[in-house]
Amino acid sequence: MNDDDSDFAELIPGVKRLRNDRINVYSHRDKPAVRVRQGEHETPNQPHSPDTTSANDSHFNAGIQKKLQRKIKQGVIRPGASLDLHGFRQEEALHALDQFIVNAQTDGERMVIIIHGQGYRSQNDAVLKPLVQRWLAGHSEVLGWCPAQIRDGAGGASYVYLRAG
Repeated sequence: MNDDDSDFAELIPGVKRLRNDRINVYSHRDKPAVRVRQGEHETPNQPHSPDTTSANDSHFNAGIQKKLQRKIKQGVIRPGASLDLHGFRQEEALHALDQFIVNAQTDGERMVIIIHGQGYRSQNDAVLKPLVQRWLAGHSEVLGWCPAQIRDGAGGASYVYLRAG
């Protein structure tokens, strides 16, 4: 110890000299708490099914590349056709949706937009939005869908990516 070290040690009681001057700042760090966002928690015995699809969910088949999914979600790929279901009853909406998808594929469209509304005028919860999402989940020609960008209707519309016809 040199003079400066001994003077310093006398000024502050309880100070001990370290064996080395390296300090591992990570050794005493607490692990961050894991937070589950509302709506993301699923119990292990209840797999995700189309009936439990929330209004904001996106769905893409496993074969769609992440880069393509990102382009779809960001609205980079512009829809070639649109269907507005405002004012339709459930059966009418499903029939119109089926015809629309068939016609879009016949015309060679890969990206379409379906405007279903957010369900603000419904008495309880949204009716058409979950109905459309359940139908899309069960349709073999639909490879994926997600909520539209704000400019296209946000949560009241869905981008739908179709199988090549």
